[in-house]
Amino acid sequence: MEPMPGWTAETKPNARDTHIASRPDSPGYTPEQKTEVTRLRTLVLDLAVTVTTHPFWTTLDCGQVVAARMALKHAHEQKAPAGDTESSDYAATA
Repeated sequence: MEPMPGWTAETKPNARDTHIASRPDSPGYTPEQKTEVTRLRTLVLDLAVTVTTHPFWTTLDCGQVVAARMALKHAHEQKAPAGDTESSDYAATA
């Protein structure tokens, strides 16, 4: 994020009131923060490609793909049995 100047503006939420809104100057990201943002965005892109191109998706019928992706999307919300790191609701029903 590049440095940006602050601003002040008068807003009128209704006919009788006015409000002064303002934001201070933004210093922008430091070089370290820019590097970290770039690294994280690259990681997210690489992980997305890894997941979407995984051979698992070719093992499903077309009608099952959406349900499987939704199960994967919500897998972190489900509690796995103790010691079981591979289980998911979709795997149990497939």
